Amino acid sequence: MENHQPVGDSAEKLFAFTTRSRLKGPWFFPHMLYATMRVRRQLKGTGDVVRWASIIAGPCEFWTISVWKSRHDMQEFMRSGAHDDIMWFFSKWLRSFWLMRWRPGPEEIGQLKGLTMGRPEPAYGSTDGPKPEALEKALEHLPKLRSAMSVDGEVGYDTTVYARRRRAEVRGAGGGVIHIRTSPRRSVEAFLALQRLEHEARGDPDYLKGVVGISRPGQIYMLTVWRDRAGTRRMLRSPQVRKLSERYPGTWANEWLPENEFGHWDGLRLRRSRVRYSIQMPQAAMDLDKGAVVEEAVERGAVQGRGPHLHPQPSQG
Repeated sequence: MENHQPVGDSAEKLFAFTTRSRLKGPWFFPHMLYATMRVRRQLKGTGDVVRWASIIAGPCEFWTISVWKSRHDMQEFMRSGAHDDIMWFFSKWLRSFWLMRWRPGPEEIGQLKGLTMGRPEPAYGSTDGPKPEALEKALEHLPKLRSAMSVDGEVGYDTTVYARRRRAEVRGAGGGVIHIRTSPRRSVEAFLALQRLEHEARGDPDYLKGVVGISRPGQIYMLTVWRDRAGTRRMLRSPQVRKLSERYPGTWANEWLPENEFGHWDGLRLRRSRVRYSIQMPQAAMDLDKGAVVEEAVERGAVQGRGPHLHPQPSQG
């Protein structure tokens, strides 16, 4: 992963952003490779991204991983038009598209180029408790604002109806990222080692999907998605990962907690059926969901993926 800004405070929030693009055929590979190189240059030119990598996992599969200090920084880059012309062609090139926003979790091995990515469990303000009487009266005719306000009167993105719904859709699932940094001559060896680890992970009942890819010589990544975050931790604490980190001293691994998903990964969706929402709120507040289309359009970069639906039921971890 490329290194831009140092991050010192371990309590500081970080936002991770992954995209997965599957081409309609290998004949689009040169086009996508050119687009990938352009996005690399654009990310390298911005001072707002903390870490980033563009990854090739096969002739038809491309990934991007970026880590930001704030959700605002990420969205500003998306809105900047840095790669609008590239997005214009994606609907012609892609068979499917999957996007996920994550929060780095506390389970971590090593450091990523001197950065400790692990963060404490995200603390989201509760909106369900009683608010001061004067505040309750003032919000009586403002159900949308009330539904987004925490019990202490604070309003932020994390407490909005939209954010709570998106988190509820993927709650309980988990992700795991492993990065090997080694010499270019050991790239194939490290790639095969991560491939073996991914194949072994398939035997876990909570395993859903995984991919291994190369960002550049000596920079190998593996991303796995799990039905339950306990599965992620089992993998990260396994003897296989311990041996891997001993074999490659530059190994880094981190659990990621899903927050918002769009599209599908070859049919896989972590999102649960909307009828299973556990959030209780008035109908007026439910109308806020109409604005979700606008929010998703910003984060997906106007790319739409199509494919069959799977609705795995993540356990409530």
